[in-house]
Order: sequence, then structure tokens, then C-alpha cells
Amino acid sequence: MSPVAVLLPVGAGFGYACGAIAIKRALGSGATGGWVNLLCNLLMALLFQLLWLLPGKPINFSGLLAAGTCGFLFFLGQIFTFRAIATGDVSVATPLLGTKVILVALFSSFLFGVSLPRAWWFASALASVGIALISYSSGGSHRHVVQAIAWSLAAAAVFALTDVMVQRWVPTVGYSRFAPLMFGSMGLLSMGYLPGLFRGILGGVTTVGPFDGCPRKALPWLNLGGVLLAVQALAMYSAIGLYGSAALTNILYGSRCLWSVLLVWILGRVAGAASGEEGRALVMARRFAGALILLAAMALVLR
Repeated sequence: MSPVAVLLPVGAGFGYACGAIAIKRALGSGATGGWVNLLCNLLMALLFQLLWLLPGKPINFSGLLAAGTCGFLFFLGQIFTFRAIATGDVSVATPLLGTKVILVALFSSFLFGVSLPRAWWFASALASVGIALISYSSGGSHRHVVQAIAWSLAAAAVFALTDVMVQRWVPTVGYSRFAPLMFGSMGLLSMGYLPGLFRGILGGVTTVGPFDGCPRKALPWLNLGGVLLAVQALAMYSAIGLYGSAALTNILYGSRCLWSVLLVWILGRVAGAASGEEGRALVMARRFAGALILLAAMALVLR
């Protein structure tokens, strides 16, 4: 196994955890979901256009349709993800997104007939257990917890389907053509937020600045989160597109659950997501156990 195939999804997991914390802070500082989706998605779309500089073959209509479909699914997944982050604690919402691990394995097998090693199935199950232990929270508003769970699971399902479709189509189309078309279509869909944002600006709910309609104090966090999420997306989908295993990549990408818990624990006040329960020995022991199980799942696929 290439070291790059390991480093890309693990690094992407760390980048995602950092980006999610920045986005949570931006939302807490007054940024709207529309601004978050627009900026993050446009940054991703622009970054992936650099792949046109790489050599590639012409794309046919079926490949164009597949790339556009994946772009739409990713756009939908982003909406669900940011709703989950806005509703719940980052250390809960992000690990729940990790259920994508088992969903990717299931979709790969049942939708596209991909034969997976038995160890990977076991690793996916272990990863799900570890994610559950890390995610569980007995405090806070149960209504908000249920909402965060629903949005997180919806995002996980949509992103899982996106990943297996990318794995299916990239060998036919070529990664250097499929990825920029996929994320370019996602960027175009994101432009649908502009009319609402302009109405907000004209209605007077605005501050003067480079992004009218978004409070100045939210801009640094919004920009940081957008850049981090764009870079981690490039790393994540490069791993799938270049090395061809959505299941393996997602098991390693599950490290974002561990990163998110550690970062929120250390930087909870900065993230605006400190839960107040982190000091309890039982809670930390459970989350540590979940992290060890998650690491065991990663170790299984690296043998």
C-alpha cells in the first residue's frame, strides 16, 4: 500500500476536524448557513479547477452526467453537514458523520458488486462502534441531539453514495477531468444562495465589509474553515480517485472523529463548543476507548 494512500485520508481527517471547528465558530459569530455553504463550496470548486492543468482524455456525455450527479450529491451533503454542525456539538456531529464508513462498504458491495476483504468489513464495524462511543452524549438538549443525529446520518448517507460513484466513474473518465467537473457543478449549484443573500443585504441586515451581509467577526473563521475544508476535500477525493478504494479511504478518513474530539477538548473555548462534560473521568474514559477502537479499525486495513 502506498504511503500517500494512507497519508491523504488521515491528513484530510485532521483538516476536516479543524475546518469544522472554524465553521462552528463562524456560525456562532453570526455567519448564516447560506454564507457558509456559498464560500466553502466556491473555494472547493475553484481549487479543483487546478486539475485541468493535468493531462487527461476527452469526457463523453455519460461521464459528464455522472460528474454532475456527484456534484449535486456533494452539494446536498454539504447542506446536511453544516446543519448538523450548527445544531450540535462538533465533537458529537463530526463523529456521527463517520457512520459513512460502514455505508460506503455497504454501497460498494450491494450497489456496485465490489468485493471487499473480510478484514475491511470487520474494520468498518469496529469503526462504527468506536464512533458511537465517541459520539454519545448524555447531556444537553435532547431535541438538539436528535436533530444533530438526523442531519449527520443524512449527510453520511449522501457522501457515502458520492464516494462509491466517484470510485465507479473515475477509471472511465479520468480523475483530472471528473473531479473539476464534479466540484464545478457543485459550485454552480451553490450560486443559488446569492439571490437570498442579496435580499438580506438590500434589506439592511448587513455590515460593511468585503462580504456584505456577514459580520466582520465571523469572516476570519469563515475563511479559515472554507480553505481547510477545500484542501481536505482535495486530499480525500484524490485518495479515492487515484488509488481507487472508497472503503479503505473512508476507514482511514474516520480518524477525523478522533481529531475532532481531541481538538474540541483542547480548544473548546475557541471553538465555542465546550460541552462542560469533558472533565468527567467516565466520559473521557469512554471517548478514549472509542478512539482506541477506531485506531484498531485503521490498523486492520493497514496490515
